[in-house]
Amino acid sequence: MGRFREKALIRKITLQDIGKRLGLSSTTISLALRDHPRISKGTKDRVRKLIAELKYEPDQVARALVMGRANLIGGIGPNSSVTFYAEVFKGIEDAVQAANYHVLLSNGSYDLDGYGQRLKEMMGLRVGGFIIAPPFYHERPRLPKFMADLRDRDFPVVLINRRLKPPVFHQVTADYTAGVKMVIDTLASLGHHRVAYVSGEPALVPIRQRYNDFRRQAARHRFDTDPNLVVTAPLNSAGGYDAARRLWAAVERKPTAIVALSDTVAMGVLRFLLDEKIQVPAEISLISFDGVAASEFTHPSITTVATPLYEIGQQAFQVFLGAMEHRYTEPQNVILPVKLIPRESVGVARKERTG
Repeated sequence: MGRFREKALIRKITLQDIGKRLGLSSTTISLALRDHPRISKGTKDRVRKLIAELKYEPDQVARALVMGRANLIGGIGPNSSVTFYAEVFKGIEDAVQAANYHVLLSNGSYDLDGYGQRLKEMMGLRVGGFIIAPPFYHERPRLPKFMADLRDRDFPVVLINRRLKPPVFHQVTADYTAGVKMVIDTLASLGHHRVAYVSGEPALVPIRQRYNDFRRQAARHRFDTDPNLVVTAPLNSAGGYDAARRLWAAVERKPTAIVALSDTVAMGVLRFLLDEKIQVPAEISLISFDGVAASEFTHPSITTVATPLYEIGQQAFQVFLGAMEHRYTEPQNVILPVKLIPRESVGVARKERTG
């Protein structure tokens, strides 16, 4: 063992070195390191014990050259500073590290062709696949040539927070349709019928789908259909504040409740209402989506539909691994459940305000 250690100091230890020491092939060693079910527990234990003694570190460059790709994943979201995607990508990163992969994160754009260029650049780094949230504006999008090529080659691609119908890539999202139903059923049970909706812009697929779900559920309960009750906003608190200001100026008959696309937007709406001395929930109720931690600590705290953001990231990586191992014959469509969290911002509908 001493002579072997001396040689190890001169050059980097390889899988072949470990295999020679244990009388195993480098393929068996590689499978053992990946915890492959074909390899027995005893063999895995022998391999792990020796690599710990030798302080073996995988040669990622060599692995990429042999396999044609690295254990590097390209991750692209609209904006990693947004709490929603920050939490999703934390789930991805934690899952990736536990599996001895690495993720290269980048912010995307709202231009699909530009997004394709970002994917091409990452391909130059020999990524093994992508976990992405592309700017699709339709449930049946026309794919740019580069993305169509990825699909046709069965290259591992997992979409997050996108629900295409039918799926063209693997996709992991939350059950927003059920979430919207929870919101509308809750408001209807408390006597609300004049309900405003703060949507997002631009009209990306998840934003449009959420709005369509809102319209269907509101119609089911015969809510007011005043078009002025629907306003759009950038998906941040400043956007929510401005949307609430425009809403309040546009309608004489004030809503008894406001539904916001996200908690971040709802925080801006709440600040406007408080600035205007409008009591929440005594005069108006407020409810939103995502379940980010900050929504629990506003005053009043915001009732929200909690989305399993971290779990979306974790599940996206598990689907990615399945795609890498060719387990699927068709695109996977994973929809995770959501949960309504009642808090202080929702109450019984009061008499409608005017003026």
